[in-house]
This record gives sequence, structure tokens and C-alpha cells, in this order.
Amino acid sequence: MVAVLEPEQRTSVRPWVMAEFRKHSGSNLGGFFGAAAFDEVALVPVAAAVDRTGRFADNFVDRGVRSGFSAFLAIWGDAEDRAAEGARLKRLHRDVRGRGSGDFADVRYSALDPQLWNWIAVSGLFLVLNSFTPCTGITMTDAEHEAAYAQLLDAFGSLELPGKSAKLPATYADAVDYYESMVRTELQANPFLQRVTTNLTRLPLPTLLLPATLRRVLDPPWRVLRPVAGRVVKVCSFGILHPDIRNMTGFRWEARHDREFEIYCRLLQVAWRVLPDKLLLIPLARNRIEYEKLVRLHRSVALESFAPPGGGCPLG
Repeated sequence: MVAVLEPEQRTSVRPWVMAEFRKHSGSNLGGFFGAAAFDEVALVPVAAAVDRTGRFADNFVDRGVRSGFSAFLAIWGDAEDRAAEGARLKRLHRDVRGRGSGDFADVRYSALDPQLWNWIAVSGLFLVLNSFTPCTGITMTDAEHEAAYAQLLDAFGSLELPGKSAKLPATYADAVDYYESMVRTELQANPFLQRVTTNLTRLPLPTLLLPATLRRVLDPPWRVLRPVAGRVVKVCSFGILHPDIRNMTGFRWEARHDREFEIYCRLLQVAWRVLPDKLLLIPLARNRIEYEKLVRLHRSVALESFAPPGGGCPLG
């Protein structure tokens, strides 16, 4: 059950909640909400660009794995690795520009257009933020939302484009205003968004990280299971998606989906409480947390001062 916060509680930041949020940003459970990133392709030039590359059509799970790994590196990598990943993404996206095809033949796009770039970045930030309470059962205060956003913004700083006008929203409140403004004025239903929503119940096995032999073994049972898996991902993801964007997908959300969403969330919250970090967290996050524990252990035996006991001079 999610706690209801009193007005005076909303201005406080609880350290243990921030620690849980940071842990959540490295959790495997976030994959159940991955399709909430479909809000990205509600911006038509983004849809045109992703459609044009063809990678989504080839295997959209592979694209999700690549995006997730890049985001995890931004959040959990060393400062040097985060900077290198930001530079790599900007360099590779220089070639993503031109005109769409098919339904988007009249749409021009450039991935490094700040409007497109920032929309995709903010989408990723909100996916982590909005899946926190469903995954953990913990309700954040207003101040904790701000602190959580600041935590993610610091991690994603290397992804910002140069120039004042290209900056990501500075605060959580600014980000909410930006998101709502985009929904009202820029986003719209389009064939690509509706097509990927329909295909969620036909999730392909990823070609990444799975050897070809193992994929051949897993493929027959996966074809039986994937409608159920896709349904769970769709309900979890669309449960945290902005209602107006959800309507753009062509998926009709009904009262029964609210009940289904609640059931899945309760199961995820049980998993959050009982699963060991070895299963709950991605390896990069788990290793970082273990490293930080070891650092605290090393520092725990250190002296607070090198002065002699009692403050006297050892030669006096």
C-alpha cells in the first residue's frame, strides 16, 4: 500500500528514500516499464527518424537493450566513462538527419536538434522517476522528487548539447512543465507509434547477449510466452505513461487495466523487498554499490587525527 503524505512531510528529503531511488535506477525491474519510452516517438520527427533507420523494425528489443545499457552507463559509470558515452552518442547521431519515408515522407529530422534530443533525454529521466513508486511502493515527497531529478540530471549531464538554449530542464518542476507543454503542443498520434504499440505482444528475443544456439533453443517456448510477457510490459508501461500520450497509441485503457496494473505493481514490490541484489540489480550498479561499501569499510578503520593521544607532543 502506498503511504499518503501529510503536507508538512512533502518538503522533507529522507536519505533512505534517496538511497532506494538510486538503487532503483540500476534495477532490472525497470524493464517492465520500458515501453513507457514510446512517448519519444509521439514526437513525429523522432518517429520519422527511428522508422527510417529500420532498427526498430528489425528487432525493437535489441534497440531497447542498447538504449538501456547506454543509460545505465550514464548513471552508474565513472565520470570518465559517462563523458565518453555522451561524446560517442553525439558523434554517432550526427548522421541521423534527413527526410523520413513512407508515412513520414514529408517530415525532416535531425537527431541533434535540441528539441528532439532533449525530448528523448527527458523521456528517459521520467521513465526512471515514474516507475519508482510502482516498483518499490515508496511515495516520494515533493522535495524528494526534486532531489531524485537532480541525481539523474547530474548523471545525464554529459548528454547535454552545447549552448544555453539546449540545456535540459534545471529542476523537476521545470521538467514537468516542459513535459506537459510538449504533450499539449508538439506530440501527436502517428502510424509508427501505433504500430510499435500493437507489436508489444509480439516481443522478439534479443539478438544481443544471447548466443545463436541459445536463441534457437529459447525461440519455440518464447513464441508461446511472449503474448503474456508483452501484455505485462504494456500494462506496466502504459500505467505510468501520460494519459494523453496513452490515447495517442491507440490502446484503450479501461478500469480493468487499473486493477491489472495494481496486481503487477504489488508483485514487483514484493520482488523489490525479497530479491537479493544479485538478481535485482544490473551488474554495473551492483558492482558500484559493492565498491562503495568497501570504501566505507576501509575508511571505518581510519584515525580521525594523526595527532598523538591526549594532544601532547611525542618529543616533549
